Amino acid sequence: MSSQEISTTVDQQILQAATRLLGEVGEEFTMDQLVARAQVSRATLYRRIGSKEALLQRMARENGLSRDERQDVRSRILAAARRVFGQNGLLNATMEQIADEARVGIATVYRHFGDKDTLVRAFVDTMSPGPALQNLMVRPSADVRADLTRVVSRIVPLYYEYRDILRLVLTGSQAERDYIDRLRAGSDRARDQLIAYFAAQQSAGRLQSSADPQELALAFVGIILGFVVIGPLHYGTSIDNPERISQIIVHTFLDNLLT
Repeated sequence: MSSQEISTTVDQQILQAATRLLGEVGEEFTMDQLVARAQVSRATLYRRIGSKEALLQRMARENGLSRDERQDVRSRILAAARRVFGQNGLLNATMEQIADEARVGIATVYRHFGDKDTLVRAFVDTMSPGPALQNLMVRPSADVRADLTRVVSRIVPLYYEYRDILRLVLTGSQAERDYIDRLRAGSDRARDQLIAYFAAQQSAGRLQSSADPQELALAFVGIILGFVVIGPLHYGTSIDNPERISQIIVHTFLDNLLT
């Protein structure tokens, strides 16, 4: 293989890795993540690609789109995926169905997300309350009630919007649940962040120390799901005032827990 062919292969390897990272985490991916995913050295990465901005511009240019247009297509694909997943489930939905729903070519879907697993992970990330929970851990306060109300007020409208998908995740077939568990690779960052928060507040003496932080996290999420998934889908309730519902959830959860 000539040196030019090797150079082209390395470029393709980097671009393919960047495409997968874009599908998984969006433009927030780091160059360190790209180094690990592309399996090249940092020196090779910067010599072949330059800065991250240059890489994103190159990817957009090679797709014949501006950065804004590329992001718009990505958003359209994710919106289409949400509709297809709601109808067919995450496991049975196909890339072809999503492309048809988004009114783009199947090649466009693969260019943006690489494969179906990456697309599903990117979609699941849109449902994740991760940023709100991360802020909870970065800036916990002495006011547990205020902390949790702030987080729940972000989670309630998010989960309510995706309540049909959440029902599939929670009560779908065993094959559907196995597929989702495989994609998550045994990690539940939201649950882990809640457990860490409750443990920290117990150590600070603000929550009863006799409660198990894991059980507290399970109870907390269970109450939220009861209001935003089970109630609307099985009892016809609605979330017309997320702030009020958030206060009810936090009050119910913290009853007898605050010291």
